[in-house]
Amino acid sequence: MSTDSDTTDADSTEAESGASMTRRDLVKAVGSVGLLGAASSATAEVDTEDLWTDVEHYVGDDYGEYGASDVILTTCGQCNTFCPIKVRLADESATGEYSSLVRKLAGNPYSFLNTQPFSQVPYDSDPETAAMGDVEGSGDVDAERWSLSGGRICLKGQAGIQTAFDSYRVRKPMKRVGPRGSGEWKTVSWEQAIRDIVDGDDELGHPGLRDLWAYAPEETVMEDWEAVQSGEMAKSTFDERWADTLIDTDHPDLGPKANQIVDVGGFRRNFIRTRLWHQGLGSINSVHHAGTCGFSSVMGNVRSHAGKKKRQYPDVENCEYLLVWGTNPMVANKGPTWLAPKLTNAIEDGMRMDVVDPRLSKTAEKADTWVPVEPGADGALALGMARWIIEHDRHDVEYLRNPAESAAETDGEPTWSDATHLVLVDEADGPKARAADLGLVDEDHDLADDFVAVDSATGEPRPASEVETGLLNASLTVGGTAVESAWSLYRDRVFEHTVEEYAEMAGVGSDVIAEIADEFTSHGKRAAIMAYRGPAKHANGFYNTRAIATLQHLIGNYDWKGGQITPTPATARCPAGTNSGRSPTGTRRGGSRCCAAGSTTRTRRCSSATTATPPSGRGSPSLRRRPPRSCTAAPKTSIHTASRRCSSGRTRTTT
Repeated sequence: MSTDSDTTDADSTEAESGASMTRRDLVKAVGSVGLLGAASSATAEVDTEDLWTDVEHYVGDDYGEYGASDVILTTCGQCNTFCPIKVRLADESATGEYSSLVRKLAGNPYSFLNTQPFSQVPYDSDPETAAMGDVEGSGDVDAERWSLSGGRICLKGQAGIQTAFDSYRVRKPMKRVGPRGSGEWKTVSWEQAIRDIVDGDDELGHPGLRDLWAYAPEETVMEDWEAVQSGEMAKSTFDERWADTLIDTDHPDLGPKANQIVDVGGFRRNFIRTRLWHQGLGSINSVHHAGTCGFSSVMGNVRSHAGKKKRQYPDVENCEYLLVWGTNPMVANKGPTWLAPKLTNAIEDGMRMDVVDPRLSKTAEKADTWVPVEPGADGALALGMARWIIEHDRHDVEYLRNPAESAAETDGEPTWSDATHLVLVDEADGPKARAADLGLVDEDHDLADDFVAVDSATGEPRPASEVETGLLNASLTVGGTAVESAWSLYRDRVFEHTVEEYAEMAGVGSDVIAEIADEFTSHGKRAAIMAYRGPAKHANGFYNTRAIATLQHLIGNYDWKGGQITPTPATARCPAGTNSGRSPTGTRRGGSRCCAAGSTTRTRRCSSATTATPPSGRGSPSLRRRPPRSCTAAPKTSIHTASRRCSSGRTRTTT
């Protein structure tokens, strides 16, 4: 080891000889400097007491005195989860008088969203003690286990203070005073802003909205239009009556002139859209958050299910296999405050979680298998899984053969699909056939609008509500009209490519597709997919979403415990996939989770898939896996006779 004297001697020698410093000498010299620095830091007196304290900005252990009147219970607006929060107001003047300044944001302890995985503070708790975090006798939530903050919020929620008090936050109307794009603005009053918007502004060349405000009820206008179409009213009379109201009297379906006023807003759409635009101005045109964020995802799911609910959600607490697809629920989605603890606990309890995502996200880091799909090629991956599932008879045939609610009830299923419904294949848009379309009943018959399925017992097409078991593979002509079952059309499309071809499109190995398809169909109804914006934000996002949703139809996991659940009731008819309306116990449910008959204990199947060698080669990037868990043989679980689980944990199907 070099010493100070050694270094000095060496430097002197080098200087005297005029030779260059060698690499060894340089390393010795740098090492000496490091030792000197270490010695200095070890002996210097450093005041560490205030390193984590900043009283001026309320960082420290002085919580001060405050009560329920100093806490506001509201909702977070940092994302569209809208977590309930509580806001502690700050003492700005040090006089004890609290102001509108925010000192602290925290989760609302009364909300289950903010207290996972523990219980929430009981609703009948005293507001004063709840505000101070001093709730006794409330189960898992008490003063010793919870800080003064109460419930949790994520880091984005904590940044709400920054959002509220950001120096660049626009708090008053801004009017452009220079050319477009110049960045020149001035602040105006709300009164002037409203006046300029309504009456116009010559400086901006804006005529105002006053001339655009004209409204008439749709029903009244369309009644007159039908009279014009039938010859009961002259077109000139219609034009004279509605010229000052409609955008175009030749196209009354465009609506009143008020529809030319368009709102482009954000999350707070209930106030803006409902009260101001719809009820106040009478305009139907409002573009909000979903129109730019997850529209293709929403529409893909809407067209996959008959109900009004935009999407279904996995029953994480009871799920055995979860495939997270194009979303990052550990840090985002809807939202990590409550979902991350649920996922963490489920994984610890034995749930397998695989993640499909081009990026190694925080959620993918915790997955058994990470599948880095080619961006936008999610549909190919889903269709590849579908082909493997169908080829290996792993789809729930009994579920898919139920064409209507009555058949589903007989079979003990809470939902049904349209797999057996017949489609008018010669029509351009391929609508599903109605009973009246095929001449099975008259137009005024009660079953005229029923969809049609081929009865497997008779081989004859009948209204779907009268069929107990439909025929999946059906292609026939009824009264000169060519029809084919939805399943037959779907299967043909799926089989246009091999699993290997789908794998190449998706940028993964065919063995990867086989592995996740195998796992997805190895847990009866207790497997689910959590998909969101990742596959949807592409030109083909709608079809990606549809392909992924259809995978869940193949195993019929909707409204089953551990499967995909519907938070709200759905309609009685299923024109686009499944209808969710009854729990597996047969009782009508309008709420959250449905419980199936059978065991409520999570089971874990020991599978070679958890220890398989990562594939390699072209289009098959290595997959990240956790070390295999130690597990014992899973007990047989009777979820329902429709699942027909066998001891290996797989689901058998009949053909």
